[in-house]
Amino acid sequence: MEWDYDVIIVGGGGAGLAAALMAHKEGASCMIIEADGKLGGATAQSGGVFYACGTSVQRAAGIANDTPDDLYDYLMTLNRWKLRPDIIRYYADNCGAALEWLIELGSEFPKEWLVKSGVDTVPRGHSSQGAGSGIADALINAAGARGIDTALGTRVEALLFEDGRVVGVRAMGTELRAPTVIVTTGGFGNNPEMLQRLYPSACHGEWTWAVHKDVPFVLGDGITLAEKIGAGVVGLDTGLVLATSGFSKSLEAFLPPWIIAVNKEGRRFMSELSPYSVCGYLLNEQTDRRAWAIFDEQALVEASANTRYLDPYNAGISIPTWEEPTLREQVKKGRVKVADSLVALAAQVGIDGLALEQTVARYNTDCDAGGDFQFFKKAPAYFPIRKGPFYAVEIRAAIIGLTAAGLDIDRHARVLDGHQRPIPGLYAAGEVLGCFHGERYGGGGLSIGNAVVLGRLAGSEAGKAALAARKAEEVAA
Repeated sequence: MEWDYDVIIVGGGGAGLAAALMAHKEGASCMIIEADGKLGGATAQSGGVFYACGTSVQRAAGIANDTPDDLYDYLMTLNRWKLRPDIIRYYADNCGAALEWLIELGSEFPKEWLVKSGVDTVPRGHSSQGAGSGIADALINAAGARGIDTALGTRVEALLFEDGRVVGVRAMGTELRAPTVIVTTGGFGNNPEMLQRLYPSACHGEWTWAVHKDVPFVLGDGITLAEKIGAGVVGLDTGLVLATSGFSKSLEAFLPPWIIAVNKEGRRFMSELSPYSVCGYLLNEQTDRRAWAIFDEQALVEASANTRYLDPYNAGISIPTWEEPTLREQVKKGRVKVADSLVALAAQVGIDGLALEQTVARYNTDCDAGGDFQFFKKAPAYFPIRKGPFYAVEIRAAIIGLTAAGLDIDRHARVLDGHQRPIPGLYAAGEVLGCFHGERYGGGGLSIGNAVVLGRLAGSEAGKAALAARKAEEVAA
């Protein structure tokens, strides 16, 4: 058969670029096809955190004993061992090497920016200098230096499937043929219909939007393309959702520390300093999948000016949405409820007023004693709720941080059909997968980690398979 390339990569984000670089290293000729007008995808727009263990950055920061076994045990335990052990084991064993590879390509991860990015006890969140661009640009530059072909502004319409195997793609009416194709098109956060089908718990009507709203082709194309040739979809109704006030389409990865969050029953149900990797899940488990932030006039005036909580990962995220001018404006619009008593406030928003009074009284007593002895929120986040007017802001887990439903792969990154059989010639990596994240997001940087680590795997495996297929044809000829 006439081949145009050895490997075609559908999607030019972090996973696609990593895959192309590794396929090229194997000696394969590559083409990256990207629907957007530029490379980088969601990786370039992200906070630029990479989740890894056993790295030179950790050692420079004095962390010398974080092992793959530790990372593996953490991710498996967090997800109640419902994750694929073989995929998570591969990630644990290879994430450190992948980070060192990024450093070799030019990404910088200052040791001072190493953070605990999930609910684990070891700092594994490697924050990149330049946020997502610090990672994406290094990959883009490396692909350019190696002469890897790219086609931008080109949306793939179909996978070519002949005699039981994938043999290329059709894009803009043109067929390109290759022994192997790697799908790295990212998630589907900008596709309302696919969200309803694959991630319904994230759907809150007009409240819902994705952090990748400025990456126009986060539409689930890879899932759609692969499903049409029999690929199975796994990981239904999983992903990462973030808390939001709904005031605007601005990223609110963290709640302000000076509020208390209560549910319909008038009770606190989490520390307001909970990591963004768990906060949204806790919100969605409450009655009607919503809660309310409660505070008083003193907090509104004195505490809301402190916005340091917005950017703990040094990602440049500093858009305030809970500062006094915005809150005053939202009071006028009716989005922030206000009353002279807690019982009256509770009546406005439909929560248990007597319980709210008890919750606030207990919280105030704890504040007076110098702590939060219910949820152990750390100082200086204590701000008692004493004197009206009192305020309530509805909060929901409606910002989609990532989607985790998608394609299934084996340990060679080959896409599996609905009967768990590899589809010859088809590979996948990154957010298009549904077999990696599970029901609980492990921590900041795991999405980029998935893209790079499994992108490297897919590229290497697809490159080797393509060259073997070419050789077999030559022998047969």
